[in-house]
Amino acid sequence: MNILALDVGTTSMRGILFDSGGRQLAQACVTTPLEQTECGYIEQLPSRLEQAAVNICREISARHRVDAVSLTAYRSAVCLVDRSGEPLCNFIMWQDTRNHQLCSRFAEDSELLFQKSGARINTVFTATRLLWLKENRNDLYKRAFKAVIVPDFLIKRMTGEFVTDKTYGSRTHLMNIRTLEWDRELCALFGIDPDKLCRLIDQGTQAGRITRSFSMASGLPEGIPVISAGGDQQCAALGLGVLDTDSLEINCGTGSFIIGLADRLELEGSTAIWNVSALRGRYIVESNILSSASALNWTLREFYPELWGECPDFAAADRIVQEVPPGANGVVCLAHFQGCGTRDWNAASKAAFWGLSLCSSKADILRALYEGICAEIAKSIDALPFSCRRAQQVQVAGGLSRSGIFNQILCDMLELRVVRYKDPQATAIGAFVSASTACGLYSDARNALHAARREDPLRVCNPDPAIGEVYREVKERSERIYRLARDINGKGSLL
Repeated sequence: MNILALDVGTTSMRGILFDSGGRQLAQACVTTPLEQTECGYIEQLPSRLEQAAVNICREISARHRVDAVSLTAYRSAVCLVDRSGEPLCNFIMWQDTRNHQLCSRFAEDSELLFQKSGARINTVFTATRLLWLKENRNDLYKRAFKAVIVPDFLIKRMTGEFVTDKTYGSRTHLMNIRTLEWDRELCALFGIDPDKLCRLIDQGTQAGRITRSFSMASGLPEGIPVISAGGDQQCAALGLGVLDTDSLEINCGTGSFIIGLADRLELEGSTAIWNVSALRGRYIVESNILSSASALNWTLREFYPELWGECPDFAAADRIVQEVPPGANGVVCLAHFQGCGTRDWNAASKAAFWGLSLCSSKADILRALYEGICAEIAKSIDALPFSCRRAQQVQVAGGLSRSGIFNQILCDMLELRVVRYKDPQATAIGAFVSASTACGLYSDARNALHAARREDPLRVCNPDPAIGEVYREVKERSERIYRLARDINGKGSLL
């Protein structure tokens, strides 16, 4: 049995075909760039996503047999569609903050939201985006049959079904984290009609079967199952082996996500996000940083245009960073290029480089950026429940984890061993694990993961205690800068 894992990232979509033994038979990738409007909104074209899925399926099915599709996607971007699934607007992306003023309305409800949905009010989750559409595009909201996120949209195009799995439901502020059903009180709080939400299904189960029309467009066999494997970060955690409560993983992509696993809810005193895990009956505890690779891209584009272009020279950037000593010659970066994430949910926070002098170089700035991203990750881990901070090592994945110097800086900043699989496709591997257990190829996730990773060696970074001491000061200094700026300027809106 061959399983096509379709991994929908923020700016690209990848398809990897696995055989029943977990071996990778084929890959295809299509870029799906974002649209930035004149007023700073960040959107994505639904047609671009649909065509990317069609092209990937067509390319792989032309060379290999495909027996099932396992879909995983980024979470929380929202679009309105009509009864046939045709989009009425573009997707409003997860990093778009047009809803930040709306969020301030729910400041007093934040604890209620946390106790019922697993997260305090924030700009990332879906509910306030839907409210923004209702208040600013009311004609579209009234016409809409359903509000969909990216996996819902693609499942509808592939199978004809309007469904969403519970990992995505737990990213909306509208699903009850305890009952795992849409919550009428939460829907009423945001003024969202529950009938506009897709039917909830369990993660790792069949969402539908490939229709004749999608079969003709894509080349996939009609009638093969489509498995909803869960959100991309949940699948990445699964693909990195976060199978018990002592595990911790960091996925460093456009933003960074820090994820631990929990057997039960422990909401009291927690500032993290609690979501449904890709493993049924489990939860993930998550912190996030809104800008990571996106901040590096900006820095290279503005300070190192010679390294920027269609194929940015990240290896050259790494070599520059390696030439600068830990501590970046006194330059400290507060890496809040799109605000402060989970640990303080402050969209009004801005990035800053502190400690610049006439002796500072742009290489110092680049090193400080790497260190600033890692400092934010470390502070986000500090905000996780104690049960998630017992790990003696962390697994890393995502684009930034391809950088050896970034991994070493992260290792020294965390003062923990950092390990990375050679194969970076953690999300797709997690989707394979989910689908292969759903289809009965393996008895459990651990056996499926072992099959997919059996020939994949680990790369290990060990911390240097002397550098760790330097980085404790870097972390403390960046936090003092943040608190000082917050006190001077005010937090503004809650988000």
